[in-house]
Amino acid sequence: HYFATASFDRTAALYATDHVYAVRVMAGHLASVDCCAFHPNSNYLATGSADKTCRLWDVGSGECARLFKGHRAPITAVGVSSCGKMLVG
Repeated sequence: HYFATASFDRTAALYATDHVYAVRVMAGHLASVDCCAFHPNSNYLATGSADKTCRLWDVGSGECARLFKGHRAPITAVGVSSCGKMLVG
């Protein structure tokens, strides 16, 4: 079982419930990461940031798979639709 955290240090971290330390740290946002949500298949993590971007991260590699720009304000909530085809805020 895994869970993720969003952080003021501009990262999101992936933890396994049987480990004390982060299994993976996703870095790339230019400001605090304020929210995160797993894709239904659990292979991706969506993050929203005060840098006004959303990112979709590959959980296996920790690499940014997609960057979404164009928001006019910080992103404080993010979700992934149950079908996995849409990000919602």
